[in-house]
Amino acid sequence: MPRQNSGPQAGFLSFPSLVISLIFSILEGVYDDYLRATFDNSESRRADIEQLSEYAGNFTDILELLQQLSLMSSTDGEPTGDRSEPDDEKVTLSSIHQAKGLEWKAVFLIWLVKGQFPNGRILEADDQDMLEDERRLFYVALTRAKDELYLSYPMMNPKSYSGDVTCRPSQFLEDFPQNLVEEWNVGNEDAWSDDEPF
Repeated sequence: MPRQNSGPQAGFLSFPSLVISLIFSILEGVYDDYLRATFDNSESRRADIEQLSEYAGNFTDILELLQQLSLMSSTDGEPTGDRSEPDDEKVTLSSIHQAKGLEWKAVFLIWLVKGQFPNGRILEADDQDMLEDERRLFYVALTRAKDELYLSYPMMNPKSYSGDVTCRPSQFLEDFPQNLVEEWNVGNEDAWSDDEPF
């Protein structure tokens, strides 16, 4: 006879216990060795992961945890964690979340189209609080540039699962005075006609 459950979570670890257990298993299993071999600041990174584990214990819902984590700043965006090194010529790829607290001479924000930024799920949910969270992230991204800021979006998404899709600019691009913007139209009429993007 199958075991009777007294509730949806009966017989399973609670969400906080499960998350703490998973983080501990990954850290102790392989990630600690990777941290030590890869990063000069491995102890700091390990402490961050342990802090994440403790923080996760305060939540009973994964979506709530992830939403709160998305609003927090990262501890560092560089592999060494050393922000005092000179600004050599290099390209740094970063998410907006990782970029919090960092600045660069030039910043390129890409894929600023409706459905990407703000996220399509947020637009479909018609949740104003979540939309404002996305707007704050956009502000964070804008303020990472010291000298030059490039905001870009494609006119067409030729690689969509459903074929070519016309893209509409993000509504966030309307949030600041247009006299601060120099608009460029880069590309040709049928850039993908030969299926070679470059």
